[in-house]
Amino acid sequence: MREDYDEQNLQKHIQDMEIGEKIVTKPRVISKTDLELYAITTGDTHPMFLSEEHAKAFGWKTQLVPGPLSFSIAVGLLIQSGFISDVIAFMGMDKVKFNAPVYPYDSIRVEAEVLSKKETKKGNWICSYKWIIRNQNYEAVAEGENTCMFKARHKSG
Repeated sequence: MREDYDEQNLQKHIQDMEIGEKIVTKPRVISKTDLELYAITTGDTHPMFLSEEHAKAFGWKTQLVPGPLSFSIAVGLLIQSGFISDVIAFMGMDKVKFNAPVYPYDSIRVEAEVLSKKETKKGNWICSYKWIIRNQNYEAVAEGENTCMFKARHKSG
């Protein structure tokens, strides 16, 4: 079932949600500037990412967006949504797959589902969640599972 971004998803924190509950982030377009800044920052200057001609010579539509950049933008979307904004520590990732290419000017959004939650003795939370990055055509371009520690939240009322 296709889920669309809903403003009500904003500021739903993972540690307040139930296992199986899902959110969908707002979309974000990946620009060539994002790609160039990523290359400068990381040193990942592979011609497949920076040269349209090079990428086309290997059968791609145009230059590619590196998978780690797509993942980093997805994490930013999850933080902006509130879902993982209370993270204390990133503890790991598993089952990561890059299923389809992402190109400059593609729009991506993230679907996330709470997989597990455990409160620590100090009141923090260890939570795991599944994430799927989808492009503007609703194609799953990447997916995986993350585990993080989150600060305790105190609900009012």
